[in-house]
Amino acid sequence: MCGFRPTGRLHVGHYFSVIKPGQEGATVLVANYHAPEEKDFKDSIDCLEAFDVKNIVYQKDIFDPDLFFKLLNISNFNDLKKMTQFKSSDNKTAQLVTYPVLMTHDIIGYKEVLVGEDQTQHVQYARKLIEDYNEKFGTNYSIPIAKVISGRIKDLRDSSKKMSKSSPQGCLFLDDTPDEIESKIRKAITDEEGLKNLRFLFEKFVSEEVPESNQKLKELLSEQMIKLSQKIALYRLAKMGQEMELD
Repeated sequence: MCGFRPTGRLHVGHYFSVIKPGQEGATVLVANYHAPEEKDFKDSIDCLEAFDVKNIVYQKDIFDPDLFFKLLNISNFNDLKKMTQFKSSDNKTAQLVTYPVLMTHDIIGYKEVLVGEDQTQHVQYARKLIEDYNEKFGTNYSIPIAKVISGRIKDLRDSSKKMSKSSPQGCLFLDDTPDEIESKIRKAITDEEGLKNLRFLFEKFVSEEVPESNQKLKELLSEQMIKLSQKIALYRLAKMGQEMELD
């Protein structure tokens, strides 16, 4: 299984971590408790459905209060405070410190979970917590193994950072317009790391040999990304038409 926070539009990093696994049959968990408002994840679901991801599960629909609070009761607060994401955050909320417990709740019973490198610590914690839970309550839940999704997509304008929606100019959203896609890829930096990033995307999305010319590489990559974005646009138009017919 794999999961993501549905806090708006999806970018190419989500294609590898969520959409592709979902197309191949993995359960995709929409972690809606991590989204501020339900309206924030409509765009995310559109992208999943446009790419024919079928096995979508909503966190709110599988939430088991009894399981979650039992996990909380056997969690060590000092261990939770040692988590990298909590220590590095300026906004140390109760939700952030208990996030690994909620993640444990979500993945308990699965044999494998697909994660980015930044989530491996949480999976390690979840494995130990599930072991403790099984021992204390006499259950036999499977303890998931973390399968790290290789390839971290970098910001198109700053290859020292990973691609993030917080930096929209360097982020290639799956539903960007053709003009936005062409502009972002045309302006993408081509230093050693930047070019490596573009070549990685090209190899994943374009079924051709990577051209030596950076300009040609950018042109072909833009064409392929536009095809993906148009797939989402057409899906949304069709969905809008269906909703209008129902009204």
